[in-house]
Amino acid sequence: MKKYIYLVIALVAIGSLFSACKKDLKTFEGATGIYFLPSVFAWEKKPVGDSTVISFSYAKNTMTDSVVLIPVMISGPTSTIDKEFKLTIDPASTAVPNTHYEILNKNFAIPANGQVAIVGIKLHRTPDMLTKDYSIILNLESNENFKTTMADRVLDAATGRKISYIRYKIHLNDILKKPAAWLEYYLGPFSRKKLFLMAETAEIKDIGDLDNTNLTSISKLVFYGTFMQRYLNEMKASGKTIYEEDGKEMRMGDSVQ
Repeated sequence: MKKYIYLVIALVAIGSLFSACKKDLKTFEGATGIYFLPSVFAWEKKPVGDSTVISFSYAKNTMTDSVVLIPVMISGPTSTIDKEFKLTIDPASTAVPNTHYEILNKNFAIPANGQVAIVGIKLHRTPDMLTKDYSIILNLESNENFKTTMADRVLDAATGRKISYIRYKIHLNDILKKPAAWLEYYLGPFSRKKLFLMAETAEIKDIGDLDNTNLTSISKLVFYGTFMQRYLNEMKASGKTIYEEDGKEMRMGDSVQ
């Protein structure tokens, strides 16, 4: 099963929005420039657009791959022929090629009469991601067709925080942390196994909602805890006791015992 993640591609089609954002860009004369399009949509009060986090943590166990698509755009006039641009993997990247990811592009080029090219990266879900975060760092470099004149922009003069237009970082992991709305009084000790069993048994459509306290009320937690404890009791009575990964019997919170 594959899941496709599209980064701001829809924004490319919204001309008015892009025009408004483009007013914040530096203007320059000379060689045609090139940059990562997501970086354009970052302001001081919004998340920095030169990085993203891709996590398999809430995905079903059957999901083994994901594809991330990153748009690259030019800042000058279009060309009547395809023009290649230079993209490299930064040595500081910790993800391993052909193990954690693979680049889908056969070459990197802005198409004829176009302004945007898409860099496709297929991400592989591996066991080591359960405990470790990996990174893929993409660098745009100048070549005979495009220059990296617009390198970065200062977002906060006081701290010196910048956003890069030519460096894009992907954080990749499968680390599942206890959701913000997980209260042990109702749900008991947190575990990955219990969370996914809850999702399957209680038919929770989006377990990511448990990480949002605005979407998960106390009444929901009471229902989940009570429902799951009844299920665990029934399984035990039928001789099919469910255990945690550490060998302890799975149980819900004290309030639903």
